[in-house]
Amino acid sequence: MNQEEKVLRQYVRKKISKMIREQEEKEFQLRQVIRKLLREGDISDVHPHRSTAINTLEDVLKKAIPTLRTDYKRLTTDKSQRESFRAHILKAMKDSVAPSLNNAKYGAGGTLLSEPSNLEGEEAPTEEPEEEAGDLDAELAALEEADVQVDVKGDEDPKDKSDDEKKLNVEPDEEPDEKSEFGAGLEGMDETGRNMAYTTFRKISQYILDAFDMLANLKDKEVFIDYLLTNTKLYFDKFESELQNTVDEPDSPEA
Repeated sequence: MNQEEKVLRQYVRKKISKMIREQEEKEFQLRQVIRKLLREGDISDVHPHRSTAINTLEDVLKKAIPTLRTDYKRLTTDKSQRESFRAHILKAMKDSVAPSLNNAKYGAGGTLLSEPSNLEGEEAPTEEPEEEAGDLDAELAALEEADVQVDVKGDEDPKDKSDDEKKLNVEPDEEPDEKSEFGAGLEGMDETGRNMAYTTFRKISQYILDAFDMLANLKDKEVFIDYLLTNTKLYFDKFESELQNTVDEPDSPEA
């Protein structure tokens, strides 16, 4: 074997070894990415919860939490703004599903209470005699045929109205402002936080209502709202912690 052939063989070996190493590195990186995706993946897709309400709530939180986080962290002037935002959002969540929850408990599918039975000593009502019913029909017919005369003064000025008529023509009050009515019962809290909560809840309310109305089982409805409020409170605590850990930039020196 001459020198040139040796050099060529060494070059080929190095080239092959390099290609093998690069291939192994790529496979290793690919395995790392796959492991990371599996760790960060949605476990509920593989192992759903035993409660339909929790599975449904997970989807709602995925949609709503990013919006809550963004709007909550915009309120940085004073902590009272964030406290107001939190209180109004939680109350709005609870109030929005209250009618549907009450209907599920006491309305749809329920049975009407029967009339109470006669107490001892009371006589059961007896049917009226047919003669009385016939007399009543005759009286009603007579009233229908009777002429009712109303005296109207021809020279009365139509513009002159009595006090009662003027009261009837009073313009109705303006409709209440939805934003000012938002979170009724939480008066005295920061208005900026309330206004932000009003805007934020309009963005996420449909997610909550659609999911809640889809649940027909009363137990699922109760679990859904309970865990929605609990998880939202925990997320608010997390947002506040993230804000507290944010390092503010130092003030620039006066010129």
